[in-house]
Amino acid sequence: MKYIALILVLAAVISTATYNNTLSGSQTAAPEAEGIALNLTAAGDLPGMTKVNLHRNGENVTSGTLRLTVLPQNADASSSERGQLVGTISGGTVTLNSEGTLASASGVQFTIQSFTVEFATVTSGAAFFNVTASTENPSQLSGALVLNF
Repeated sequence: MKYIALILVLAAVISTATYNNTLSGSQTAAPEAEGIALNLTAAGDLPGMTKVNLHRNGENVTSGTLRLTVLPQNADASSSERGQLVGTISGGTVTLNSEGTLASASGVQFTIQSFTVEFATVTSGAAFFNVTASTENPSQLSGALVLNF
């Protein structure tokens, strides 16, 4: 029995893959005062559209949600989604600029809890992202998203 458990643990560790994406987008109106809402486009291993809602206490990210709708590479208007990855944010930090909008978010960690369509057989995952506002156009954000599942 111990050997079977060890084999299952090794299979879970070996089958984990890392997916790297770049992010670009902007901050949108958040429904609450201490919230930050982002609409981002992901390009890379899992391209698609990302919606993020961050809740913060000062500069500390306390909770939130992330939803990545994964699209095919080079998707167009007729493309169907490959699936969605939905997660709960558990930490990270933010910096606001003098206007009170997001200047950067770093080390934002989340646990992926829901997988659909092509990813429906995945049972768990983790990820993090960082974004920074452009110095030329502070309303534009760019950064990186790394997912492991």
